[in-house]
Amino acid sequence: MDVRTSTRLVRERAAVPSARAFVRRALGSAGVPPEIAEVVVLAVAEACNNAILHAEGDAFRLSLAVDGSQVTVTVSDSGAGFVPPVHPRMPAPDATGQRGLALMEALVDRVQVSSSAGGTTVVIEQSVIPTNGAGGTLGRRTLAR
Repeated sequence: MDVRTSTRLVRERAAVPSARAFVRRALGSAGVPPEIAEVVVLAVAEACNNAILHAEGDAFRLSLAVDGSQVTVTVSDSGAGFVPPVHPRMPAPDATGQRGLALMEALVDRVQVSSSAGGTTVVIEQSVIPTNGAGGTLGRRTLAR
């Protein structure tokens, strides 16, 4: 089932659980396997945290589309923007912050970041690959536990 939905969230920490629930519910209604949905939810939570911590304005926007076997989630904010790293790296274990983009890239198939003086847009993409009708795989990425 294809799904397209979006919402506007207040730029405060309490919005992250709401964003997670919104994405989880939309992916569930589209029949996305739970193990894939949870990976996307984690990546979206990181993008939302970044919008809350680093953007300006009162709100940010979250859009989600499931087209066949492709999930695309877009998080857009307003703010001064920044120069996104070409290949985000995980900082040293004792460093504080600066993990969001690296975590997103580790979780999902593709992350695109565009930023300007008008704000930042993060596009998260994840394949949904069915296996014998019993769920899906995590695309190219696997999670280390």
